[in-house]
Amino acid sequence: MVPTHFKHYVLALSHRHGSLVILQTLVAFANTLANAFALIYLIRQGHDYLDCSIFILMSAAVPTMIMAFASRPILKNFPASITTSLICLALYYVALMFLQGWQLVLIPPLLFGTYIATFWIPYFALVMHITSRKKRGAAVGAYFLIFPALTTVAPLLGGFIITYLSYDALFAIGAAVAVVDLFYVSGFRVLRRIRRRIIIPELLQSLRVNLVGRFNVDLDRKGVDWRITSALFAEGIQDGIFWVAIPIITFEFADDEATLSGYLSLFAFWGAVATVALGYLSDRLKDRASIVRIGATFGGVSLLFAAFSGTPEEYLMAISIAYFWIALVPSFLFTMLVDKLERYKKKGVLLREFFLSGGRVGGALCVTVALLLDLEIIGTLAIAGLALAYVIVVR
Repeated sequence: MVPTHFKHYVLALSHRHGSLVILQTLVAFANTLANAFALIYLIRQGHDYLDCSIFILMSAAVPTMIMAFASRPILKNFPASITTSLICLALYYVALMFLQGWQLVLIPPLLFGTYIATFWIPYFALVMHITSRKKRGAAVGAYFLIFPALTTVAPLLGGFIITYLSYDALFAIGAAVAVVDLFYVSGFRVLRRIRRRIIIPELLQSLRVNLVGRFNVDLDRKGVDWRITSALFAEGIQDGIFWVAIPIITFEFADDEATLSGYLSLFAFWGAVATVALGYLSDRLKDRASIVRIGATFGGVSLLFAAFSGTPEEYLMAISIAYFWIALVPSFLFTMLVDKLERYKKKGVLLREFFLSGGRVGGALCVTVALLLDLEIIGTLAIAGLALAYVIVVR
């Protein structure tokens, strides 16, 4: 049975998908506009590549911990969870503006990681609740299109703001967009009842109980295909490496934020093209696994070419091609998991986010180790390619 409060929240936030699209669009705009330059900002502030990898490692480790040991408060109260996520996202950008030194490396990831866990679990649970199995591939593909579609435009605007204004102005706009999204979801009630609309105390209490009182992983993995979960973990490894390596490597070739923004937009364009084309096709063919395997195979090969590219032109071409093929993996792999757990969609969403986040920890850790060994960061793209190629195990 679906709880009554859950049904009411679905009706309030997802009428004809429009409200959910607006909710994610604002989040995506803030992140593709401002967060795309977070690592470059660290470099501009005097931090090295190792600091950047630690920043991403923590950003991935925090949501993994929350999902493993404190997922129940999120699943019990979606409205408060989404409110919490947007407050954390706004504070993340404020922290980037005002913190310095090691505080800049360690504190913002705590906020961003909390946003990841408290936003995407309830958000995707709502998406899956209002999509039917018959048309899920196209619907989920449309939701997954929002980020790459905005990335074709928002980084260009972000590069313009940095060039003609400042990083502070960029992060202030990112925080403001998150606050607008907060008022869109919660209205002005959030100011009058702020304590009842955040779940940070509940998350901390759950972590304390499950980690200190008794070591208890708060996840139900029964009946879940190991092929899909391991493929999600492998996808996360590729993600974690990308989060560190792509901005840094591309910035080495670009030299300035304006040029970097153009490259990021180019990469996202090809991902958007693939997402639109294949979403509808997967519903018609009823064979999502083949699409995932094709994307994983060609995406993995493209990343291997990128890892051993000798010129900026070769790198940009290989990464652009890789983004096209990689776009075939996330939405369809996600849809396959939920198709298998049709009666337990929230469980499917939670497991997807957990294994993906855990993989990101592994990917960021790979980059961290490579940097500690004084290896070239571009070489980690080969690991990302191999991880992505592993996804062909799905059926």
